[in-house]
Amino acid sequence: MKLFDYLKMVSPDLTPETTKVHLAQINEYKEDPLVKFREETFDDWQCWQKRLEFSRRYVVSLIRVSGTETWLFAGAFEQLGNTGKQPYPDREELYYHYNLMKIPETEEYVGRMYVSFKNSARNFIRLGESIQDELVVSAISPARLSFGEFPGFRNVVLDRNSIGAILRLDLQSWRAALSVVKGIYVLTDRDGGKLYVGKADGVKGIWGRWEDYFGSGHGGNIGLKEAFGTGDPGRLQNITFAILEVMDPNAGEGEIDRRETHWKQILLSREFGHNRN
Repeated sequence: MKLFDYLKMVSPDLTPETTKVHLAQINEYKEDPLVKFREETFDDWQCWQKRLEFSRRYVVSLIRVSGTETWLFAGAFEQLGNTGKQPYPDREELYYHYNLMKIPETEEYVGRMYVSFKNSARNFIRLGESIQDELVVSAISPARLSFGEFPGFRNVVLDRNSIGAILRLDLQSWRAALSVVKGIYVLTDRDGGKLYVGKADGVKGIWGRWEDYFGSGHGGNIGLKEAFGTGDPGRLQNITFAILEVMDPNAGEGEIDRRETHWKQILLSREFGHNRN
C-alpha cells in the first residue's frame, strides 16, 4: 500500500495536493530526529523552521532510519499558522514557529509504520504530489518505537545519540540494569568499518562507561582518540554500541582482562580495528 492511500482512507482531506512531506534527517547541528521521537520531543522540534516550509494545510512527517532508505511515520498534522520569526534557544538564527495540530485518525500507526522511499533530491521538505507514488508502506510493527524499559543485555544496540538521550533522561530501568554489572562491549565504526572491543570494569559498570564515552567520544583510549579525536562532531554519529558479555560486579580485574582479550582475538579488533593493545 502507498502511504497516501492509507492517509486518505482515515482522513479524506489529507491528499498529496494539500500536504507537505517533512523528511526529517540528522541536521547540520547533528540533531537526530529519531532520538527526538524516542524522547517524545519530535513534535515540538519540527515546529521550528528556518524558512516558511509548511505552506500547505497538512504536514506528513517521516523520520529517516539512519543508513537506510526506510522512514518511520511520525504523524500527520494540520498546519494552523505560525507566530513569525523568533529566537531559537541556543542559536543565533531566527526561526518560524509553526502551530501543528495532530490528526487523531492517523495516530494508530505513529511510531509503528515504516515507509520505503529513496530521497534522490536530498530535500527535507517535498510536495506531496511529487513523491506520492514513491512512498510505499513496507512494514507495520506491533509496538511503537520508544526507548521504553530496558530490553535486556542481548538486545542493546544503540548509536551515540541514543545513549546520550538515555543518559539525559536518566531512564531508571536502564540505569539500574547497566550500573550494577561489568562487561565487555564492542563499538562499531560504520564509517571506517572497524571495531573496538573494550571493558567496563568501574564501580558504575557499563552505565559509567557510557558516561565516559558520551562526554569525550573516545573514553580516553589511544586508538579511539586517533579515530574520533579529530574535532569533527559528525565523525561520532556513526558509532554503535553493543554488549558482548555481562560479568558479575565482583569479577576480578584479571578475569575481565582475559575476557576482553578473548573477544579482541575473535573479532580481530587489533589487526583490523581500533584496538592498540
